[in-house]
Amino acid sequence: MKSRTAEKMNLIPFSGIRKVFEKVNELKSQGEDVINLCIGRPDFDTPEHIKIQAKNAMDNGLVHYTSNYGLEELRNVVSEKFKKDNGLNIDGSQVIMTVGANEAVFITMMATLDPDDEVIIPNPTWPHYETCAVMTGAKPVSVPLKEKNGFILDPADLEAAISNKTKLLILNTPGNPTGGVYSESDLEAVAEIAKKHDLLVLSDEIYEHLVYDQARHNSIAKLPGMQDKTIIVNGFSKAYSMTGWRLGYVAAPPDIISAMIRIHQYTVTCATSFVQAGGVSALTSSQECVNEMKSAFDERRKMVVSRLQKIKGINCNNPQGAFYVFPSVKETGLSSEEAAYHFIGHGVAMVPGSAFGEYGEGYLRISYASSYEILEKAMDRIEKAVDLI
Repeated sequence: MKSRTAEKMNLIPFSGIRKVFEKVNELKSQGEDVINLCIGRPDFDTPEHIKIQAKNAMDNGLVHYTSNYGLEELRNVVSEKFKKDNGLNIDGSQVIMTVGANEAVFITMMATLDPDDEVIIPNPTWPHYETCAVMTGAKPVSVPLKEKNGFILDPADLEAAISNKTKLLILNTPGNPTGGVYSESDLEAVAEIAKKHDLLVLSDEIYEHLVYDQARHNSIAKLPGMQDKTIIVNGFSKAYSMTGWRLGYVAAPPDIISAMIRIHQYTVTCATSFVQAGGVSALTSSQECVNEMKSAFDERRKMVVSRLQKIKGINCNNPQGAFYVFPSVKETGLSSEEAAYHFIGHGVAMVPGSAFGEYGEGYLRISYASSYEILEKAMDRIEKAVDLI
């Protein structure tokens, strides 16, 4: 009997993150009190002015298809954003509005990769990259992100991973799950290698506004010779707490945009019309809402890192971006998954680092996108649970 599903689906695993979610839901349905620190989304509501703009657009009849590329007004606003925030001259015609940054990653890989091409994916990382690469028939190649380097790619490790089949490099800064942020000098080293080997770079900058201390977000596209090699993925989910709105965007050189729009046309057609109106408001209105969320995240980050660094058996670096910490639990003697389930049993859910790739083993990802009070309670439980290992 023939298989009813495609053979390639055997290579597509279920999300390790969702596996933990299911366990949390099971325990909660049994009346257990579990604090969920797995969630990769802001815990704030979408700012009111963004919601009002989308509602008004709907009431005024913006309820039909837009251009496959998206609303011209929004693409031009994104172009202005690139100029103001990133120092890049990218025309609105080089922008596609997508159904979240997830789709932007997918259409980038579909448009640029052939079977047997190789994609370098620094690891630990968001699992979506590897899965999208596999869907295209390309081969993902993992390169370790080391804690001693602040989870920043080591140029020597990158150089060693490149073959004559390497076509695309994934760069995520600030990073998920580590919170690592690339400095300009870090990016310069990567850019020189990309130019030397004629690599395309997918630069995922979804967390660009969530950087702390002295860190600054830099786009590799701004470096000499890199704009024509860089595909920038971004969106509204993280900075504007619009995860459920599913609105992202991708910017790329014209030939790559031409390829991507054809994938986009035959899958989702266009991003939701009135949601795009909300995106215009997000980028053109006061950014105080972003600053307020960032300030709250920063306070939580400092408290969580401080508490974790005092717990025997846990080692935690000080992440400079996003809203995650990625502490090591290697000294406990437990694997990532064993540690995650131990802590779930004591009322705190975290994602095992192994869900983010082979080099995430020995770590846990904690999202501090919960209230300060909830996080304090979670730290108390973690401290007690470590004593019971």
